[in-house]
Amino acid sequence: MLKQGRVEGALDAYFASPVAGDGKIFLAAKDGKMAVLRAGTEWEVMRVNDLDEETWSTPAIDGAHLYVRTQAAVYCFGLQ
Repeated sequence: MLKQGRVEGALDAYFASPVAGDGKIFLAAKDGKMAVLRAGTEWEVMRVNDLDEETWSTPAIDGAHLYVRTQAAVYCFGLQ
């Protein structure tokens, strides 16, 4: 184990698995908070976004797109 800690700004239960891509780790908390961490032994919280809906599923990465399913919608984040 290199590091253990809580994600500041997204302190909730996590049922989804973390996913990694582009040097980042994406975490989806049950309450809809999406945390983006800089990957590495000294990871840091880059941003926490609130989707305002419960999120139970693991985000999916396809190329430059991140797909997140909440209870009411599927979101796609990425560059066009």
